[in-house]
Amino acid sequence: MVSTDGSTFFGDIRSHERVALPFREYLDMVLSPGEHNDHFYLAQVPICVKDSTEKPPLASLESEISLPEFLDEDAVSNINLWMSSTSSRSSIHYDPYHNVLGVVTGQKKVTLWPPDAAPYLYPKPLYGEASNHSEVNFVEPDYQKYPRFRDASKHSRVLVVDAGSAVFIPEGWFHQVDSAALTIAVNFWWASKQSCAFDTPMDAYYLRRILVSLLDAEKVNKQQLPMQFTYIVLQRSMLGWNPHVDVEIDLDDVQGAEDLTVNSLSPLETKQLHVILSCVAVAVNNGNCEDDPIASVFLNTSPRSLRRIFLTMVTTFPRSLEALVLHALSPVAAELLTKQFEEMDSIASEASQAEFYKRFYSVFDDSSVAMAALLDRKEAFASKALDSVMEKFLGCKLH
Repeated sequence: MVSTDGSTFFGDIRSHERVALPFREYLDMVLSPGEHNDHFYLAQVPICVKDSTEKPPLASLESEISLPEFLDEDAVSNINLWMSSTSSRSSIHYDPYHNVLGVVTGQKKVTLWPPDAAPYLYPKPLYGEASNHSEVNFVEPDYQKYPRFRDASKHSRVLVVDAGSAVFIPEGWFHQVDSAALTIAVNFWWASKQSCAFDTPMDAYYLRRILVSLLDAEKVNKQQLPMQFTYIVLQRSMLGWNPHVDVEIDLDDVQGAEDLTVNSLSPLETKQLHVILSCVAVAVNNGNCEDDPIASVFLNTSPRSLRRIFLTMVTTFPRSLEALVLHALSPVAAELLTKQFEEMDSIASEASQAEFYKRFYSVFDDSSVAMAALLDRKEAFASKALDSVMEKFLGCKLH
């Protein structure tokens, strides 16, 4: 290949030109000083290609290569030669094979990232010609366009591979390789057992399972919450609330709940109730509260206190509770509210929670409408989370 970007070779075919050249001529160019050989790179030239009817360009070298003892000869799909005329750099990418990269002469520096570091590396869209490469120009990264790349190095491991040594690069691991001048290397590719299980009628099912797993993780990722919630996690400990300690408080005590009034609440609970009522009033008048304070309340309040606030609203502000669920919840707030309900369910008895839900939904003319509103907003939140998964791991968006 001849690079149009100096000594750096990016995955996009627009950045380099493939040149047909006899191996002897290439060696003559490399060994003869001159400006014309500054950015030539012999990349992935096949020595052996399993199941190919065509003879590989460098098949004559196969007899000179000993297969590593731990490799099954029948499993190896490709053996390739790599040679840099001067120092060179490859872009960040992954391969769909297990890989052993051995250095014959010279030196390579290999930076590795595990597959789950993909969000920091911005993989190219799946529909692109170089979808296994990173979008980021790692030589001069645009942090404004790719802000997560600032943290990419925290998830990497750097290995120096000298002549006579080799490195194992697992399938799907991102890697970027720097080669010293006149470095020659040979690599061996073979498919993993997991890859061999693909290309079956189960692929569509596996795709859905994988996306659901990534989506579930993304929904609890702090990055899905607005930035103003970052401080709230710290505030919880300052306020002395710990969800694991809160179990000691008896949530089953719903006696007299029908008599709960604002005066029954603690000062903090009263403040949180005021925030909810204020935002409901704004929402009813077709307005929007900045910074989503209702979601902040749900994140910043213990399950016990939130249940007391809701029971107070049932007896004192029933129409506001109705408007809260039907009109004032953002997708984030709906997700947080249902998480609070789940925490209540895990702490209180089944009978106690059944009584709570009976009172909570009693303010609605049709409880199914309230449940549908919650589900609609939860699904809107999940849709945004899926967009984030698609962008981080697949390099594209649904919306």
